[in-house]
Amino acid sequence: MRYKLLGRSGLRVSEAALGTGTFGTAWGWGCTREEAAELFAFYVEAGGNFFDCADGYQNGEAETILGGLIAGDRDEYVVSSKYTSGVGARSLGKTGNSRKAMMASIEGSLRRLKAEYVDIYWVHMPDLVTSTDEILRGLENIVAQGKARYIGISDFPAWRISRAVTMAELRGTEPISAIQIELSLAERSAEREFLPMAQAYGLATLIWSPLGGGILSGKYRAKDVKGRLNQGGGPIRQIEQDREAKILEVLELVAGEQGATLAQIAIAWVCAKEPVGASFIPVLGARTVAQLSDNLEAMKIVLSDEQIARLDKVSAIAPGFPHELMARDQMKDLHSGGHWDSIVLPSSPRA
Repeated sequence: MRYKLLGRSGLRVSEAALGTGTFGTAWGWGCTREEAAELFAFYVEAGGNFFDCADGYQNGEAETILGGLIAGDRDEYVVSSKYTSGVGARSLGKTGNSRKAMMASIEGSLRRLKAEYVDIYWVHMPDLVTSTDEILRGLENIVAQGKARYIGISDFPAWRISRAVTMAELRGTEPISAIQIELSLAERSAEREFLPMAQAYGLATLIWSPLGGGILSGKYRAKDVKGRLNQGGGPIRQIEQDREAKILEVLELVAGEQGATLAQIAIAWVCAKEPVGASFIPVLGARTVAQLSDNLEAMKIVLSDEQIARLDKVSAIAPGFPHELMARDQMKDLHSGGHWDSIVLPSSPRA
């Protein structure tokens, strides 16, 4: 296992995080405590130190199990948790992004984890009503109180993350160190705004669902397995299914060339897309040691430029506005006075 810095901080985290959404069975599926302990031990033995959790995972059971597993040497591990869903509570007061919900959630998480602090505390998702200012001030309080060491934002629009980063910079307060986004060969829309933003601000980027909800493992191709590839849904869904089928065909070819599984190649592709200055850390979710072992092998795979290009081509999406507009030669000519080819471009986007 190799290690990366969390954004512009000095925190050293393993190059792949272990997602703990499978720790527990409260959702009707997942791992028993004994199975979770096996996953934990295997990951740690492989050199892993970064555990990604949330208050709502398995309705709080995931934090309880993880807390028991880290108790032997709490400071050795990097533990993150999130708030917004309030442990699945059907309650206005216990859910959302408000300071009230945040404070109640961090206290509950620390009780379940049997810990005095989490290393990273995330806003899990936007509630569409709480202001960025209120969220930031609450997170600053939690760091000041010693209940978290770093803060991050998950699943927010890029413009809101940019606003939060800038607000923290102007105030000279706790910076945003990392973001969490979905990215895979099956879901590449994050490339339009999130990746340039992360690169420009030096944000660590945790990638969830690098296997596209499991479709990139190939397990949903069998007609008797229910999944995205064989679900109905009209002409738009048919277009998606055709695209996914073509991606799997190329994945299979590259996997054969590398002597690897489809899942390993899908994860290796995500790692290969890491921009300069924005550490990519895939979050690996597994229910069995065999699944985790298979996924961790992906960290050793180095895809060739030609293999990456083939995977890029088959999974490509339209850049959209304004990227397509500004990529036109006439626009480059217009805003450079005809000297675009003479400009030495910066290595990363300018914020």
